[in-house]
Amino acid sequence: MSNETEPKLTATTTTTTTSATDIDKPSSLSKNQQRKQKRYELMLERRKSKRKEEKAKQKQRRLEKLKNAPEQSLITRHSLKNNRMENSSCHIRICIDCRYDSLMSDKDVGSLQKQISFSYSSNRRLPAPCQFYLTNVDGQLERRLTANSVKNWDIHMRSEPIEQVFPHEDILYLTSESENVLSSTEPLDERTVYVIGGIVDHNSRKGLCYQLALANKWRHARLPIDEFVKMNTRRVLACNHVMEILLNYIQLGDWKKAFEQNIPKRKQVTEEIDESSDNDDDDDVPKTVSPNHPKDPKPCAEIHERRGEVDEGEDPPPLSS
Repeated sequence: MSNETEPKLTATTTTTTTSATDIDKPSSLSKNQQRKQKRYELMLERRKSKRKEEKAKQKQRRLEKLKNAPEQSLITRHSLKNNRMENSSCHIRICIDCRYDSLMSDKDVGSLQKQISFSYSSNRRLPAPCQFYLTNVDGQLERRLTANSVKNWDIHMRSEPIEQVFPHEDILYLTSESENVLSSTEPLDERTVYVIGGIVDHNSRKGLCYQLALANKWRHARLPIDEFVKMNTRRVLACNHVMEILLNYIQLGDWKKAFEQNIPKRKQVTEEIDESSDNDDDDDVPKTVSPNHPKDPKPCAEIHERRGEVDEGEDPPPLSS
């Protein structure tokens, strides 16, 4: 009996030892793979150091802004918890009308969601934030805002349209096509709701907000851009730019500064073209003429006319049979 069991035991031991050696044996990497692994580890280390440097730069920029801000117009991140609309001394109402969800592509809805986020961030960081509303929030935009934790925002978000949220006489729709202009001397009115059309259409639906205001018999007006800033494009701005202009005007009371700080530089005319420069004499400009150039060259019209006569006089080449 003992002789029969011994070979079985030896067989099991040999199998266990071979399996153990296979497990303990490290996987061999080629030199190319080892180089790639080292590069990857170096990249991770550099990324960590860059992140630390970037955080330090951002902190330094934040401190400089706080030092240079007039009357502490910027607040720290820790004080945001107590800086809410219900405690604000500013009761001016600004609303983004989001009824145009079905008219935009998914990409444009994403752009609108980012513009709303920028607008909320600008209002949230003011010492006295205004009363910020979103109306007619539904569909794609609602899903994107929900994914962006809009429930935790300090904002009045409603699914009803503006005509069901505010009285008819309080609504003033901001549209660039309006012939009415906001007052350049008086402050914004707390009894008025300043409505911004929440649409990203790349100028494919011109006058849509204006026609909506006319159809519903709402008051409408445009920002006094032409009175303070020259633009090389239409007076159509993104929602967050309009929001920041209104917030800056509430803070500073100066339309010119509000426009210059928030309208993109690419849309502003920085230098005026001097028309008289085209009529200046060219006597002071040095002329480089080749020695073989004729003193009295013939006009181009005469040369082209002569060339046409030569072309007409030539015989066409014979056709090959």
